[in-house]
Formats: sequence, C-alpha cells, structure tokens
Amino acid sequence: MKQAKWLCMALAATMSLSVFGLAACGGNDDGGSATPTPPSPSTTELKPVEYPKDPKFASLNSTDERTEHASFKTHDPVVVEAKYTTSGGAERSRYYAFSTDNDGGYGVQVRQSSDLSKWKFVGAAIDGFNKSNGDVVTSADEAKALYTRADFHLHEVYEWMKTPGTVGWKDNSKPWNDGTGSGSCWTLWAPDVVPAADNPNANEDGHWWMYSCWTTAFGSSRSIIFKLNADKVTGPYTFDTVIVRDGADDGGLNEIDPSIYYSKDGSQMFMSYGSFFGGFGVIELDPATGHRKNTSEADTVAGKKLLNQNSTGGFDAEGSTIAYYEREVYTGNIAAEDYDESKWEKKGNYVMMASDGALAYNYVMRTWECDTPDGIYTSTRGESGFQVSGSYTWNDTVSIAPAQQALNYFIPGHNDMLTTSDGRHIIIYHTRTATSTDTDGNPSFNEGEHYLYTSLIDFNSKGQLVINPNRYAGERVGIVTKEDITSKTDGKYSVVQITSSDPGYTTRRDINTATACVFHEDGTITGTVEGTWKLYGSHYIYIKIGNDEYYGTAMPAWIRQYSGNNVIGNGGLTISAVTDAVNGVNKVIYFNMQF
Repeated sequence: MKQAKWLCMALAATMSLSVFGLAACGGNDDGGSATPTPPSPSTTELKPVEYPKDPKFASLNSTDERTEHASFKTHDPVVVEAKYTTSGGAERSRYYAFSTDNDGGYGVQVRQSSDLSKWKFVGAAIDGFNKSNGDVVTSADEAKALYTRADFHLHEVYEWMKTPGTVGWKDNSKPWNDGTGSGSCWTLWAPDVVPAADNPNANEDGHWWMYSCWTTAFGSSRSIIFKLNADKVTGPYTFDTVIVRDGADDGGLNEIDPSIYYSKDGSQMFMSYGSFFGGFGVIELDPATGHRKNTSEADTVAGKKLLNQNSTGGFDAEGSTIAYYEREVYTGNIAAEDYDESKWEKKGNYVMMASDGALAYNYVMRTWECDTPDGIYTSTRGESGFQVSGSYTWNDTVSIAPAQQALNYFIPGHNDMLTTSDGRHIIIYHTRTATSTDTDGNPSFNEGEHYLYTSLIDFNSKGQLVINPNRYAGERVGIVTKEDITSKTDGKYSVVQITSSDPGYTTRRDINTATACVFHEDGTITGTVEGTWKLYGSHYIYIKIGNDEYYGTAMPAWIRQYSGNNVIGNGGLTISAVTDAVNGVNKVIYFNMQF
C-alpha cells in the first residue's frame, strides 16, 4: 500500500451523523508507510455538513463526466495524495493521477485534481516524451529518433527492449524496433508512484519514486519493470534501476503492471506485478531505497507467486493493487435474527483488487484477500476472485443518445485504491461511456474512449468490498436511517442487476440496464425486482430477491439522471450489495434514488 495512502478504519457503526449530515470517518491505522505516518485523521478538523448542500459540492453536468478531451485517453490510472502549503501557511492536499499513455509521445500521463472528481491534464512525467514537440512514437524509425536523444532517460531499458527475446515474442528472430513485429508496443504501461523514503509527509515538492513497465508487444510476455526518481510529484522522472525483467525461469510471470504497497506496520515494502500469463507475483523492496531488498538477486529473478491463474482457464486477471483494510464484521445471522449490536468483530487483512477479462469484451474487477502481505491470495470463489463490478448504464436501454452517455459505466477496471488522509476510501479506474455493435450484433466497446473515474468504496457487514456505482463527488460514508431510505424520494429507486451465470467470465459480458423499484417502510421491495430489505447497524443493508441474498451498504452519492436533453444531479442515497459465492458464482446489485 502506498505511503500516501493512509488508512482509516471504516467503522461506520461508530458514526453518529445522519447521511444528510455527514462527516468523514475517524481513527487511523498504522499501516501504509515505511516511515513515520502523518498525524491521525482524527486530529483533522472535520465539520458536519448537510449533504448535498456542502458548498464544496458543485453540480456536475454531462461535459464534466468526460474528464479530458478524447485525445487524452486514460488507461490504467493510479493516484497519490500530495501535500502543499498555501500562502497563508495552511497544509492542503492535491491528488495526482498517473496513467498509461495510449496516444504515444507522453510516456506516462499526469493529471491533477483538488477534489478527486475533476481532473486537469498536466503533461508527461518523463523527459524526452513530449507530444507537443512532435515526439509521437508509433514506428521503429520514430522510436530510434526519440530513444537515442540525450534527453531521453530510459536508454538502458531501450537497449534491452530492442534485443530479440526468446520468450513470448511473435518472431524472435527480429528485434523489437525493426517495425516488422505485429503489435509492437511503443508505449510505457501502468505506472505506480509513491513518496520517496525521505518524503514521509508526501510533499508535492519532495522526492518521489515511479515504477513503470514496457513490453515488446500487446500479447507478449517479454517485458520489463523499472524504477525512476523525481524531485517533485509531477516529475520529470529519471531512470534509476531495473527491478525485474523477463527471464527464462520466471515461472510464466509477466513483468508488467507494478503496484507498490506496504505491510500494516510500514516496516516492509512490496511490489506486486503480473498478468494473465502466469498470475501475480511479489518482490520485496527496501523501503529506504525502493530497490530489491535482496541486493544479490539478479533482475531476472522472478517474484514469489501471490495468485496463480486458474488452471482451468477460468480467469485472466491483470493490474493487481493491494491495500490493508480494517473493518467491522457482523457475526450474527441478520437474515433470520433481530439485529444485535454486540455481534460485531474487528477484521483486518490485505485486499487485492484486479481486473479480469478482455479490455473491449468482458472486463470486470474482482477482489482477493490474505492475512499476510505476501501470502497466497484467495476469495470465497477461490482463485477466480470475488466480482465487484460489471458493465452497466443508469439508462433503461443501451441504444441511447450521446447526451446520455454520462450515465454509462462500460467495462470499468484497471484500478487503484486510495485512503485519503481524512479517511475516505476511494477507487480510481478507467471506464468507457460509449459502445457500438459488432458484426454479430453484440455489444462492442471498441468505439468508446477510456476516461478517468473515481468512486467511493465501502465494506459490507461480511467485510466484502462494495463500490458506490456513481462518480465520486466528495461524499463520505455516514449513518443512514430507515426513514432516509424510504422518504427522500418516496422509496423510488433505479436498479441495476449484474449477474454472473458464467463462473469463468469467459463469455461476452452484457451491458446491464436500469429498471425501477420501490423500497417500502414494511421492508418489502416491489417493481421490476421483488423482495425484502433490512437496514441494520449504521448503514448496512440486507436484501433478498428470490433466492439471492445480498449484503451491502447505503452510501451518499451525487446521482445523475437524464431529464429532457440534460443530465441533472441530485444528492441522495445509493446502495451497493453483493451475494456470497454460491456454486462458484457471486452477483452484484446497485440501487440509485430515482428523482
């Protein structure tokens, strides 16, 4: 877990404010830092506000949904919180997102935000990549011209990349940059960024470390992960060392998608990496240098396996990110018994989140858990992972006008997780808003650009991660009452059901559309879904629809809906819930208040 990603126990059961008078959660975990952590979030002044009348919440319109023009496509984002001092001497936070550059010429893209919702494109993180100077790299000639320049800082990596490999390359007799290899990759992939050891407060103008990767071609396992350094968070980042590269004895691991995390007490630093070729591995790093802890190991020595790909071909995961979370778990049987406040127990472990499937086909996010940072990660679905997302739209049909695309969340994934210094659990990911159909008439996502999104995450009473199905607008988890659920919109909700009849998720994923239902005071649900519901604890909810039992939480959200020719926003409640794995399958359901 990143140094700047300070942890806050999501103990919503201890909170005492209504959802319409919210405050951030208090308390602090000692994990997430290899150096002394900043002051506990409980020392931060947090004033209750009436949601959504907090002046910080600006109404988001449809153009805000697309965080950048289509020329700035965002893939594989990660986020850090960085501190700066105002002219008046106050300490404030800004957030920086780093992402794969699929435009060519930027190397690694950097964006800045003050609210984790609206993002401003900053530029390239690494000198020598500057699209505005014509440094677009889409061919061998352009690569040679750029990568041999004096201001290019990845010469050692480039020299290794252009040498013919022996593993996973479509034609090993030809070098990477001769232009003959189909699918040659000229783009850096999936960066991760953490404060350097001498920057424990994560100051913008302090030292920062970046880990990024390069691969010879899309679909090749000849890849390399390397570390870079910078004197400030936006860069420029310069080459430091290679962490791991493709080797003959790497056990099938693919050296891509590095993700940095720390042990709970901050004494150990780790880098997870890998993909669908051989699962995920981990290398322990020295928190003082960011290099391999075992300095005698060659950079071709693979990491220890964290997760094997399913031997039956059941999943193809990539983009692992790991964080330590503490939360409350309810030990009673809420489905059959009255709520008992005494039946809560603390649970703390490491949660891995990764994305599975083809990027334009069936992408979903899943979670695994482990009691140790570098042990074997598993889930109630075993190696296949516990599904927590899918493709959906808050419209009632997939065939919609462009103006309504702000309500679409298609194949969301390749995420990062952040716990802010004031205790908000956030997920950052890319998602698409548009779609088309292929030659067989099935949904195809190749037309839709990728945009950077953030959402609130929470944990249900079983300790399972759930995602707020709306774009983040600054909300915090708080107390929710039964009256809140049924009175604000007379109990009217839009509902999206994400099913998973295919345990391996090998088939094309459906786009799940919204229908309507009503939550009644007597605990029943009517409409397109029929069932019962029970609110318990501070904001936890149990829902039964047919034979499916969902466990989730009710959270505040800035809810966007289509009205006339506009997308309007209202502050209200959303519900995100999941089923346990039954016969290797779990399901996800979302509800948004319907205004």
